[in-house]
Amino acid sequence: YAGFHVGEGNVQFDDTLLLIEPSAANDYAISLKKAKEAVDAAKLRGSDTPGDTSGTVTGGSTGTGSTSGGQGPGSTGGSGTTSPGPTPSAKTKSFHGSIQIKPNSAKMHLVSVAEEIINILTADPNASLNITLEINAEFPNGASDQIKRAVSENATSLGFKTKSWE
Repeated sequence: YAGFHVGEGNVQFDDTLLLIEPSAANDYAISLKKAKEAVDAAKLRGSDTPGDTSGTVTGGSTGTGSTSGGQGPGSTGGSGTTSPGPTPSAKTKSFHGSIQIKPNSAKMHLVSVAEEIINILTADPNASLNITLEINAEFPNGASDQIKRAVSENATSLGFKTKSWE
């Protein structure tokens, strides 16, 4: 899948061939274009992240305005003074996400996550990202020695911090 680009004719055929349905490839190309447009639009607005609308609060606010002279429960009238309205919520400072990916489409989904989430998060030069990939595999009849050896060697060469068989 590495190097695949819709319509550019640079799909290479070798022993790592991955067949992609044309409709899935087109959907993926459209999603890439939308993600790029979101990043470009954010840069044009001068905002930190795509979707940032210059301070517009998109989440719910927990603060509410009230008047001390209102007629709510326990009210006895009063001076008619008004407390300030809702205070703007502070900007969010972190994102935490997890996704469960089906093994038969992992490569495509991991590329999508990298391009549609990680690229957007790294567009902010002040962002600090920590990405952890966790793999859990169960073998009801036991893993073959060939699988164990290949996975262990590849995990070592790829720099896995933890890798164990039970």
